[in-house]
Amino acid sequence: MKKLQHFLTLFLLCVFVFTSCQKDKAEIKDESTKNEVAKITRQLQIFKQNLQLKSGETLPADSAEWYLEGLLNYEQANNTHEFIQIEFLYDTLVWPASNGDISYEGLQQLYASVNELTQAVVQQNGNPDYTFNVIDLQLIEPEHKSSGKQLIVALSGGLPGTTPTYIGFATDDYWTSGGLQGKCDMYEGQCIGRDATTELEYHFTFAETIPGYYVSVSTVSAHAIDYETDDNPYGYYMMWVENENHSNNCLSPGELNYYLSKWDYIKNINKPANKTFITVNVINNCIVGSGNNFYTYELKYGVNIGSNPN
Repeated sequence: MKKLQHFLTLFLLCVFVFTSCQKDKAEIKDESTKNEVAKITRQLQIFKQNLQLKSGETLPADSAEWYLEGLLNYEQANNTHEFIQIEFLYDTLVWPASNGDISYEGLQQLYASVNELTQAVVQQNGNPDYTFNVIDLQLIEPEHKSSGKQLIVALSGGLPGTTPTYIGFATDDYWTSGGLQGKCDMYEGQCIGRDATTELEYHFTFAETIPGYYVSVSTVSAHAIDYETDDNPYGYYMMWVENENHSNNCLSPGELNYYLSKWDYIKNINKPANKTFITVNVINNCIVGSGNNFYTYELKYGVNIGSNPN
């Protein structure tokens, strides 16, 4: 009996030690994450100070793009990332740099220009609650060497709100394939200003969100013609492509729910390592030479900095 009691005591002691070690490891990992978040946020804050202080100095283009994008997201897209509905807006700015480096004066100019753009979007919307989900900066090389680099500014914004996760399309969800022509079939003429692309975006972004802001934002374009399948009763791809079906430009609830069922696969197979999905823009494209339209999902991923939202 004493041996049994001794065994039980040792067993419980081992369980306690193991549990304590696991808890300690979790606490260390959690503390490490907090330190990394604070470190990145501090780097962005110092960068903002340097915009005013480091006159005449320069930064390499890649570093400058990362810092500028991170600072803009920290200041303007630091929230819970829950939206009732989002929109996408784009603009192009001249990258005021040469020989691969950019001056802090040039960065200050770009910072001011993007801020002016976001303020104009908010004012045009007219709702004081309007905010941004993510700001994506993409530095692109010109087609002609004589031209300077350009900075593509992609804004994703909308009105905050909580929505259910991946809710299916309803029985009255018959939507035109594009052109913001609203509903179709027996519902033709309703909801002008929306179409199947906007409704798919709305349903796709019903996903778990992470409070904070994003850095190292990247864009991946998934084209329907690259995702053939034999299980789509409405066509030949996991995404919408115009075909010989006479009603193909009017997407039914069944067809929209099929594309919704394939969404996680497309989102996950394109996800870069160590990044989180942020949002998606559904674009109605055209196959050159054929005249047939197809959808492209412009997916945005980033490294989430889980700070306390402002």
